[in-house]
Amino acid sequence: MTGKTKETIFFVALGVPTVICLLAFFWILYLLSSWTMLTTSALKGGIFEMILGTVYLLLGAAGIAGPIGVLAAVYLVEYAPSGRITRVIDQAINNLAGVPSIVIGLFGYTFFSRQLGLGVSLAAGWLTLALMMLPIVIRGTEEALKMVPPSFKEAALALGTTKWKAISATSIPAAAPGIVTSVILGIARVAGETAAILFTSCVLITRGLPKSPFEPVMALAYNLFVQIVALGEPAQRVFGTALVLFLIVAAFAIVAIILRTYYRRKQPWLR
Repeated sequence: MTGKTKETIFFVALGVPTVICLLAFFWILYLLSSWTMLTTSALKGGIFEMILGTVYLLLGAAGIAGPIGVLAAVYLVEYAPSGRITRVIDQAINNLAGVPSIVIGLFGYTFFSRQLGLGVSLAAGWLTLALMMLPIVIRGTEEALKMVPPSFKEAALALGTTKWKAISATSIPAAAPGIVTSVILGIARVAGETAAILFTSCVLITRGLPKSPFEPVMALAYNLFVQIVALGEPAQRVFGTALVLFLIVAAFAIVAIILRTYYRRKQPWLR
């Protein structure tokens, strides 16, 4: 039995029960939930603005953490010398990945909201969530760059190009699937965070969507926290909100899996 056959059997053995459980889960929650709230304004008891607010937060955080994380990974893989400073940077990245979200949320409130004067706003939420995404993006990009065959960059250098040009023209495009996957996984990681946005970006209710990055926003995770802890909402509404948030996180994770599988088949060095 080949390794590929074993992998297929293992995938089916785990995948089929998982799909069955998810279908049963979705069916139960479908019976409990009212789907009209998806398109109804929060002022009328719906969660429309909260869904879009969550998407705003995630895309903005990805737009900040993505470029910074990729550049940091390129530096660590291609430019950073082996020494104490590099080891300290690596350890700092590992430590940042283990910091509790409530600590990052309090840091975001103290530094971004108060010291920088951003207040409770989308921008403060973006920066706070970006801090949580950075370790995932950096580590994922590092691994993607290390998987690119060195001959790609060596061939470009042999033609007389600069090191940065060789990296940007060969290594980064070849590692793009892994980079995109790491960003998407970072988004899925922070999508359900409440503590990080509790003090920095969210409010319980507001009229319409934010018109600038310096206005507060409504988000599903924060609303779910308030529904359970403060308002004591009926179980039907709480389950519906939780299901929508779960589907958003699952959608990002599924996209990452699909991209990884597609490019692994397309690019031989990823197999």
